[in-house]
Amino acid sequence: MIIIHVAEITNRVQFTFDLIFKEILKVSYHLTTDKEEFLKSEHPKFSYGKTKLNGSLCFHAVDLLFEKEIRKQPVEFRQWNNLCVFFNVENDKLPFDLFAAAFYLVSRYEEYLPHSRDSHNRYRAEESAAFKGGFLDRPIVNLWAIELKKILKAHFPDLEFPYSGFSFTPTIDIDNAYAYKYKGWLRITSALLERLITFKFKKLTSRLSVHAGYKRDPYDSYERQNHIHKIYNLKPLYFILLGNYGRFDKNLSYKNEKFRDLIRSISQRATVGLHPSYGSNRSEIQLYKEKERLEDILGTIVVKSRQHYLRLQFPDTYRKLIKAGIKEDYSMGYTSKVGFRASTCTPFYFFDLEENNITDLKIFPFAVMDSTLKFYLRFRSKDVIAFLKPMVDEVKQMGGNFIFVFHNESIGNEREWKNWGDIYEKVIKLCLAED
Repeated sequence: MIIIHVAEITNRVQFTFDLIFKEILKVSYHLTTDKEEFLKSEHPKFSYGKTKLNGSLCFHAVDLLFEKEIRKQPVEFRQWNNLCVFFNVENDKLPFDLFAAAFYLVSRYEEYLPHSRDSHNRYRAEESAAFKGGFLDRPIVNLWAIELKKILKAHFPDLEFPYSGFSFTPTIDIDNAYAYKYKGWLRITSALLERLITFKFKKLTSRLSVHAGYKRDPYDSYERQNHIHKIYNLKPLYFILLGNYGRFDKNLSYKNEKFRDLIRSISQRATVGLHPSYGSNRSEIQLYKEKERLEDILGTIVVKSRQHYLRLQFPDTYRKLIKAGIKEDYSMGYTSKVGFRASTCTPFYFFDLEENNITDLKIFPFAVMDSTLKFYLRFRSKDVIAFLKPMVDEVKQMGGNFIFVFHNESIGNEREWKNWGDIYEKVIKLCLAED
């Protein structure tokens, strides 16, 4: 047990100390505003504030965790113990406000401030403190927490920190269950005509071969997925798109019996969550409809989600998910960059900055997505594992959770995903490898 004195126990303080001590360091703590209780305690202890209490260990604070408003913060980077830090303070043990900096990054404070957005109305990775500070590819909050642990152990040698084991979570998004199969005669006919009149005879032949049953559909990699998961005894997470057909929502209809059978089959070997459609981001009613569709197919309540196209706006998207009954979301990551959007490899609860309130929606940040590697960073498949290894190794050292996103298309190893079919399994092997 660690006793911590603060001038005021705000929701921001509670959230941040829960994150650092309960979630990351896995150690119990007690917050108090009572100076007498603090000074009399024989437990390991420190104060967090502006001044020391009778010479006890103190970590100096900036104002952020004791404020209620949202305002532009003075983020100025410096190096300390080979780590990038900010919110600098005068303190010999910890020369920056670790707790305020962690709150700023994990709450996504900067995404509530004015910022530019990309063509899909998404926050741009390049706007983030993590990108500007050069630590987007590192779980910096976890790394800071390890440094804090070292300081506390030096002051309180008998203080025990439980071992926190590494875990990883493979996740697969099904945006488009099949490239050609089961699309309905209207979509099939129009696609065939388009290839005919544009003289795309190779694609026309390939499509006809799939419809005739002579060739596997390019996106039908489900047998291979099942094989991989069985070999490594894994229960992955799937997110299924069930939105109305549109420019960015092109999956099969939720009424299609072949599609419904596929979803039920997947649910027998994996956990299935909702992939809220591009269109649902503008319509709360559409989100409810899509959740009801998946629940009707599965015959069970759905509590997990990941936004299609990672369309995530603070705090609106998460508020809608909470109202719809979602308990866990896996959208916390970037499309254009690999790394840790919230600067942590540890799941955490969504803090609604506008309401200054801790919610019960748990956020599971992911670190890498197949389409980011191929289409944004332009990696060749043979270079992926060497690139990811330092990141995975660091998360292992932190005892964090490494979450990665793949699609049935890339595992299919066809068309634009040629030579990528074994990368999903290779990432799994990387996570399982003993150091």
